[in-house]
Amino acid sequence: MNNFKFDTHMHLDLYKNINEVIDYIELNKSYTIAVTNLPSLYEKYCREYLNLKYIRFALGLHPQLAFQYKNQLPLLIKNIKNSKYIGEVGLDYVKEDLNNREVQRNAFAELIAQCNKYGEKILTVHSRKAVNDVLSIIGDSFNGKVIMHWFSGNITELKLAINNGHYFSVNLDMVNSKKGMELIKNMPLDRILIESDAPFTKATKKLYNLDFIIRIEEGLSKIKGIELDSVNDILKNNFKQLLDA
Repeated sequence: MNNFKFDTHMHLDLYKNINEVIDYIELNKSYTIAVTNLPSLYEKYCREYLNLKYIRFALGLHPQLAFQYKNQLPLLIKNIKNSKYIGEVGLDYVKEDLNNREVQRNAFAELIAQCNKYGEKILTVHSRKAVNDVLSIIGDSFNGKVIMHWFSGNITELKLAINNGHYFSVNLDMVNSKKGMELIKNMPLDRILIESDAPFTKATKKLYNLDFIIRIEEGLSKIKGIELDSVNDILKNNFKQLLDA
């Protein structure tokens, strides 16, 4: 079986041993999108970590931080033009604060407008308890690629995201949960990508290890009823299609 390694969504900067993790990823040649939670952090890491071959930092403003750090929205907008990868961005409606939600929606709508303006961006999007608003703001003709990160909506919402051409990044916690497995069953094979969401998944809380890849592939093999030997090739092709403008 081929051993193509990639991770479309992880939080590199949340590890205390960030330099060791970077060395590990680069040594193992794992193509990695390292999301950021604030645009100021994105700028910081782009300055500090130059010439990485396998890691790309994504420009982010996490929805859970959008209200507290709304002063950073101009910094987010300023960086969009020259940032191919955008994330973590989106909406999160776990809390009931309506002012918070309004700030999130305004920030996300402005982000999407700017991404549409420049085109060819790759977004990794958070949509917890907010799928309908996320999909409505993105629209059905987005001028780029969208990855629905750790998708947890219902089947109707999933079908709408599929119809809009979006990808879905699945992690080990999803593969091992009843709801996650049901959603994965309904995801087209050619739209599935993998993520660790490290360090927010059980297997990555303390240590970033690429073992999650084969474990997700084994789960996908069982859920989708395809040979394990074929899974890595399918995922590799999906990742290559994602990167193609």
